[in-house]
Amino acid sequence: MNDWGIIGIGRIGLSMSRNMSDKGISLSIYDKAFENKLDPIFEEKNLYPELKKVFVFNDILNFIESIERPRKILILVPSGNPNEQVISKLITLLNENDIIIDAGNTNPLISYSNKLKIAKNNILYLGIGVSGGTQGVLEGPSIMIGGDNSAFKKVKDDLSLITSKTIDNSNSYDFFGNSNQGHFVKMIHNGIEYVEMQLIASIYKLLIESNNYSNQNIAQLFKDWNNNLNSYLIDISTKKILEKIDDEYLLEKIDDIADDNGTGRWMLNYGVELGCSLSMLSSALNTRFISKLKSERNELNKNIKRSSLKYKVDINSLKNAYNFCRLINYIQAFCLINAANKNYNWDISISKALNVWSNGSIIKSSLINDLYSNYSVENILYDKKIINDLNESKSDLINVISISLKNDISIPCFNDALNYFNSISNNSLSTNMIQAQRNFFGSHSIKFK
Repeated sequence: MNDWGIIGIGRIGLSMSRNMSDKGISLSIYDKAFENKLDPIFEEKNLYPELKKVFVFNDILNFIESIERPRKILILVPSGNPNEQVISKLITLLNENDIIIDAGNTNPLISYSNKLKIAKNNILYLGIGVSGGTQGVLEGPSIMIGGDNSAFKKVKDDLSLITSKTIDNSNSYDFFGNSNQGHFVKMIHNGIEYVEMQLIASIYKLLIESNNYSNQNIAQLFKDWNNNLNSYLIDISTKKILEKIDDEYLLEKIDDIADDNGTGRWMLNYGVELGCSLSMLSSALNTRFISKLKSERNELNKNIKRSSLKYKVDINSLKNAYNFCRLINYIQAFCLINAANKNYNWDISISKALNVWSNGSIIKSSLINDLYSNYSVENILYDKKIINDLNESKSDLINVISISLKNDISIPCFNDALNYFNSISNNSLSTNMIQAQRNFFGSHSIKFK
């Protein structure tokens, strides 16, 4: 009998199988695509010796019977209908106290519903967010867990084997609560990631459009920055900037249309429900939405006069502006976590989340270590150090935004970071006029000073 079962052997499922098998965990694996194949991962077994110890099944009943009870079954299939179908099927086949572990990018609302549905059948549930991509999952992913605490206790020793070491020398996984908190924290992680990606893309656009920087120059700049930033996203962006196809830079051949996987939208919905500003995430997502209006953009562009550009960018100001925006991104994410804790009676520790993200995750960087060690992250808006840091680099951000405005270069998220800081640090906003307007046309009461 095997220790674990994995359903869903795509890129992430394959990496997870390799990681777990390599650490001595005996595995049964199953994928719907295996059903018509005699030896489904024959090629992969030849490429990766650790997979030769894995038991492969093309029948789900035989797969389930091969796993030691109480069974631990990890689901790594796409979110939405495929995930729902697998969970519904397992509920009919598993025994009491078996554990269903949903490791997909699942909407926290659906994760909550799944836990209730699974519990009615006396089966245990864990909803876990997994970060790291194919390579990170292979080498030691970042794992955010919610669900039944008794189930967590049964799997944590194995999770210690497959994860990475973090800031405090623990492993890159943690338990965040007895419901859907694992998927909620992963959603927060993804929202932060959306903004981080857009900030890097905006910097590349500003520099390349100046006609003063080549791909080689920008890649070298990112490499220099990353000596201190230690950012996974900066590192992979540098590699993609230099990548070529047929002697042309890849970025020059890629169309400027970007999709999203839904997690950013879910986070924005939570922001609306809980009354939290997520202006930077909104900007990052809006940029992707606008990117899809390709024909409209092409038509509008015909009527816009733009002269050939050549402008200078102060690199020190740009780096400080980038750091400013990254801090605001985390502030907005932390405020949403605090609001969720208050409204849902949760107890998600931001410090624990940072620790889990510090290694193995897509957003790992020195900034996470800095936030964890040097700031009061649980009450971030009352931390004088972060406000002072932002105030010191505010002029650099204004300088960068000014260059973009004068040259008609869109750098999403930068303006939003400045507007948020100017608002959150101001004790007199324009919203007294909003009160007056609402009072006039809707007879809403007025709150006086």
